[in-house]
Amino acid sequence: MIANIIYAIGGCIETLVGIRFVLRLIGANAENAFVNWIYIWSTPFVAPFSGILGQDATVVKGVGAVTTSVFDWAALIALVVIGLVVGLIGNVFGRRRA
Repeated sequence: MIANIIYAIGGCIETLVGIRFVLRLIGANAENAFVNWIYIWSTPFVAPFSGILGQDATVVKGVGAVTTSVFDWAALIALVVIGLVVGLIGNVFGRRRA
């Protein structure tokens, strides 16, 4: 039961950070209420991984592009690390004790 709660919380965090990654990748308007809410709530989970690669994001601009696409490395690393940590903790609590 505890493992299911851990997986549910981890899934919510992963979803939040995943949406942030996609929104930054497609160049969503940060002044939009929903986009701003996602950025605010996902920042605490992404912040520990900022600067690991010397840069937080890679800006991708194309000819005639209307918006700027940002590949958020910190969010991508956060997705991987949070997934691993939640998986390990869930596995520890999910083991049946005889």
